[in-house]
Amino acid sequence: MGALESMPEEDVVEQFQEGPTMFENWGPTQINNLHSLYIAENHDFGITCTEFTVLLASAIPEGKVAGHRLIKTFDCEASNMVDVLEVLCGLVVSSETSSIDWKISKIFDLFDFDKTDQITYDELFICMFSCLRSMVRVVGKGIEPEDSDVEKIADEIFLKADREPTLPIKKSEFVGWVHSEVNFGQKKGQLKKITLPQLMLKFDVIEEDDAKDLEQDRLLKIASKPAKVKKKDRKKSHHAGHRKDSKKVEGIVSVSG
Repeated sequence: MGALESMPEEDVVEQFQEGPTMFENWGPTQINNLHSLYIAENHDFGITCTEFTVLLASAIPEGKVAGHRLIKTFDCEASNMVDVLEVLCGLVVSSETSSIDWKISKIFDLFDFDKTDQITYDELFICMFSCLRSMVRVVGKGIEPEDSDVEKIADEIFLKADREPTLPIKKSEFVGWVHSEVNFGQKKGQLKKITLPQLMLKFDVIEEDDAKDLEQDRLLKIASKPAKVKKKDRKKSHHAGHRKDSKKVEGIVSVSG
């Protein structure tokens, strides 16, 4: 679901402003805006590409150009229909400005339709299916999940929660399962180190070689990014430059006098 901890809010805003058409730069604010408007307008699960374009432009005006890329990504069969919940799952798992804990919580919330902090077996199935398929579509590589594979995951989650499939599971139980089963042996609280290719490999929706290629691409992308100067450092640099300029002016005035 991503490898970053929560970024400071000012850094999230700055990264979004630098590349609003890159949906990987979108964080909780943009994703929550889209989700909230989708619910408020009472859309079906699937809407036309035109309807999605209007919805996106209303929810995230600065990022509406990204709609073309999102449609291309999630309307693979060119059916002129987009599953909005699947798109939202893709935005969550690919977000480079959101913490892993927020992502786990948000994925659950997307399918908690009656907002009770509980979801049924069927809702959990749709949740896991949408989430896994969105990963494959976002990265452009992998194997779309089969119903039987997702049923095994849902069964495992309910078994871990010691819950019959006829009863809902709580959000805390879902989060607990993720922490216990998808942590690659890491200590509690270290899920932030899990990358999207690793997560896809965990759920068998990508081949190992493809996962390695994606991980290598991710590391190269990080290495190629210019180092960012923190705002405090920029202020210090600005003040230092201002002081130097002031001294120059004082020197000129002194010589002239």
